[in-house]
Amino acid sequence: MAGKKRRTSTTIKLSEANEAGVSTKMARVDPLAIPELLVNILSFASNSTLASCAVVCKPWSRVALDELWRNLDSVFPLLELVVDMEMLRDLDSPTPTVSQRLSSKLSRVDWSRFQVYAGRVRRLSYDDEDLYRDDSTVPRLPSKAIAMLCFHRPSGIALLPNLETLKWSSSRSATAILPFLSPQVTSLEVELTGKVQAVNDFFYALAGRIPNLESFTLKTAIRALDIEDSLQRVISTWTSLETLKVPPYYLRPSILGAVASLPNLTTLEQDYTHCPPYDMATMLQELPPDALPKLENFGFNGNPASATQLAQTYPDLFARLNAIHLNAADGINDVEVLEFVGHLGISCLQLTYVSLNLCLSPIFRREGVNPLPVGVLEGLFPCRGLKMLEIGHPFPLTLNETDVERMATAWPNLTVFNANDEPDLSLPMRGDIGNSLSVLQAFAKHFPMMAELGLFFAQDEVPTFSGDLYPEFEFHRLEGLCVGVSAVPGGKLHDVGFLIASLCKVEPEIRSGVSNWYVGLDRPEWEEHERQWEETSKFLEFAMRTKDAGRARIEGMGQ
Repeated sequence: MAGKKRRTSTTIKLSEANEAGVSTKMARVDPLAIPELLVNILSFASNSTLASCAVVCKPWSRVALDELWRNLDSVFPLLELVVDMEMLRDLDSPTPTVSQRLSSKLSRVDWSRFQVYAGRVRRLSYDDEDLYRDDSTVPRLPSKAIAMLCFHRPSGIALLPNLETLKWSSSRSATAILPFLSPQVTSLEVELTGKVQAVNDFFYALAGRIPNLESFTLKTAIRALDIEDSLQRVISTWTSLETLKVPPYYLRPSILGAVASLPNLTTLEQDYTHCPPYDMATMLQELPPDALPKLENFGFNGNPASATQLAQTYPDLFARLNAIHLNAADGINDVEVLEFVGHLGISCLQLTYVSLNLCLSPIFRREGVNPLPVGVLEGLFPCRGLKMLEIGHPFPLTLNETDVERMATAWPNLTVFNANDEPDLSLPMRGDIGNSLSVLQAFAKHFPMMAELGLFFAQDEVPTFSGDLYPEFEFHRLEGLCVGVSAVPGGKLHDVGFLIASLCKVEPEIRSGVSNWYVGLDRPEWEEHERQWEETSKFLEFAMRTKDAGRARIEGMGQ
């Protein structure tokens, strides 16, 4: 019948079933009896739903428990299998009775039951500052608990035999991680905030334990100089490594030599969770012969002039890069920056991601710095495939509608753009710095598919909202509007919130404050700015609800 959708059914036609010799009682197929389909469905379920599914029937129980235990955000569920957690409360006390009771308990553990669940774990996150439960008297995991667990574990039984991804954060000795490591681990992320000797011990102990590692991320504020030997030794053993992320100022010559020898490395980036002190020895000047044969994503320290020289010296390496991340603490004058981006626009046409952290370090403040011209964008216009561009600089980049239109012509696929939304306002600046809020309308017109936009807005502008929540041009999928250290323009919280809402089809998150890139001085008014943006977000949320309700009403009238 025209205009009517045909119903689909999992029931086989009786005539077909009879012709095939199939009993009509077996003709109906239950989709959830197909293991692959059930696995796919439950992969989207919440933990509470998975727990309920685990008691439905035996086939469902196996699949639900596999999914429930696949990713653990804490080590506590594992410990609950073998010990009463309240016993850990006083484990670090000097009283021997507590340890003796726990040891006696562990000696009687049903390890076969432990292995049934431990074997399901594929990803584990551990933080030695995590609480067991908000309402528990157990504070944080005592360092002795894991050691005792391993001591009583029967010989030959791996703690987590199928673990693939491990995320570990510790302010104490990190050696407690060792029992969780095995050749099956392919991804490791560690945040180490303890003492230098503890970190060195950790890296020396890693040798040979995870030979198949493919991804490693290190987060620490410790200087590379202090752990250089232990780190470069273990890196050189990871011949399968494809992704390496280290803090800024970590590519000292010996570490770089170990990294350069990795035959499969495609990504070398910097992680800004912690920023160690500036180290001149990490300013990249040259690379070992035949270094980094498969590198596609390159993050390094150096000023724009040395980065230009590096790109000219190793043209084959830079020609195949998809992403470049430059962290420059000095030498960021506009002439050398323009020369660097101009070289990228000539020799690195395949770039899809460019990140320029040109934030002048306080120790080089005497050099002075000028605002960046729009030419910093023009130099990259030949990179037609650019999708993400992030620029950090002590001065904001101010754009007009013509600039945005030219960007759209050059980069039709740009989805992330962040231009100096957190300038160093302790430097001498003109009073009229910053973008007009009206530039958002230009971005909505020319970049409707923008996912993240970051700009610094002028404080003295007094915006007005026309009242039209349904303008001609809107962002279709803007997820984040990064305003950095901007004040709400004109202090007009209501108008700004409604204006942003009018330009968006989905509600974006307003992100204020400084990122880990920022190296300038904090300003006392920033706390008030963040509070105002929080209030503006409430107006944005209300306006979006109003807008969605109006759109639904209009669509309903048209049916």
